[in-house]
Amino acid sequence: MGRERRPALGDRRITLEHLRAFVSVAEGGGFQQAGLELHRSQSAITQSLKRLEEIIECRLVERCQGHIVGLTSDGRRFLPSAVEILARTNEAVSAMVQPQISGRITLGVPDDFRIMDLHGAISRCAALNRGLRIETVSALSSALVSGVQKGDLDLAIFKQIDGQRTATPGRSSLLLRTEPLLWVANARSRFDSIAELPLVVFPPGCCYREAALVALAAKAKPSYPAYVSASYENVRAAISAGLGVGILPDSAVGADHIVLREADGFPRLPRVNLTMIEASGRKAVRQFRDFLRATVGRTSARADTIALDHAGSRMTAAE
Repeated sequence: MGRERRPALGDRRITLEHLRAFVSVAEGGGFQQAGLELHRSQSAITQSLKRLEEIIECRLVERCQGHIVGLTSDGRRFLPSAVEILARTNEAVSAMVQPQISGRITLGVPDDFRIMDLHGAISRCAALNRGLRIETVSALSSALVSGVQKGDLDLAIFKQIDGQRTATPGRSSLLLRTEPLLWVANARSRFDSIAELPLVVFPPGCCYREAALVALAAKAKPSYPAYVSASYENVRAAISAGLGVGILPDSAVGADHIVLREADGFPRLPRVNLTMIEASGRKAVRQFRDFLRATVGRTSARADTIALDHAGSRMTAAE
């Protein structure tokens, strides 16, 4: 038995620079990108990460000849907490350097996309700004874009396929996150062995669904909607139950899901972007936008090797 570990997050030796180095390496896919993002040398990033691993007494990243090839199981477990600490720090600083936010703001969020601590960020922003009233609407992204166009929403966070332009001319938009879309099932299968592909999908208007249909049409593969729901949790549960093949972003794939790859014959899917669009130019809306950006606005530009490492780990565990 090894010696007992001390509570890592209560260790005063861990600094924000250690956490920034780890998160930047994890999300950027390597030391070079992390150095550019943090304006530090690669050697400094390497030393910060090494020191963090020494303090918490576990390896966080897998290395091969000086390159990052993925996160360890401990690294994947530690990453959400590290991101949360940095987000809370950004929130605290943002709240102090900006004047109080007041007034009524209508916010639209997608109901089928896992957004890092968005609900918590909204709650904390309201607690810090007693004169602010936030009205949040959850809907499919197509409905949110329509709400922006009609002027029903001050701010909206929605998903769209990378490279596609949304019909919101003159609106200020910000890319929050980007990640790959994946074919997901509860068991391994070959694309060419399925005569007609049963799909677990969100209703029409969802960009995941549209991307899948385009990819299947290019392969002349028949399909049918085996299960349709606007509920994110229902879709995940239907995939787990084996009702069909689903289409999810990498961050939404469950531990019991199997990622179906090009090696299985499945066509490559595009990346999906999480975008925030400002429909109103009011000062309070801009302040609230900046607050949310500090919390959920880390654009995840992880290399595909990192995403595949995550998916591969899930596959191995399931098998």
